[in-house]
Amino acid sequence: MTTSSFEVDAPASAPAAPPRAPIVLIVTLGVLLALLAAGALVGAVKLRDASQRDDARAAALGAARQEALNLTSIDGKDIDADLKRVQDGATGGFAKDFAQRAKDLKSVLTQNEVLAEGRVIDAGLVRGDLDTATVLVVVDSTVKNKAVP
Repeated sequence: MTTSSFEVDAPASAPAAPPRAPIVLIVTLGVLLALLAAGALVGAVKLRDASQRDDARAAALGAARQEALNLTSIDGKDIDADLKRVQDGATGGFAKDFAQRAKDLKSVLTQNEVLAEGRVIDAGLVRGDLDTATVLVVVDSTVKNKAVP
């Protein structure tokens, strides 16, 4: 018996398809990075907005405290500076009303030699946003005048 060897021709190799795994991985990573960047941006905007609101609240409370102190601390001897301080801090309807009554108020305070010393006890924000605020302020004031020293 003779042994013969058979040679089998290998089939012609077809061009290999590019591996899909790296492309899918790259696209997936790209999408994830884009989502993370968008999430970080949204988070940063929210933090900035919260910081702005906190700053606005603190500014409103500070301004209200100062205006209440200005309004309750008056010296008839230095009335022009005191009234100017109140007018400079006044807003809204109060600013308009105060401006209209300042002349009469000056006359009454000067004639009666008024000396008022105010003290802010507490203040709280009722409501507010970046443009407006409503604040309640609790003050204590000692008032002296020529009739009641």
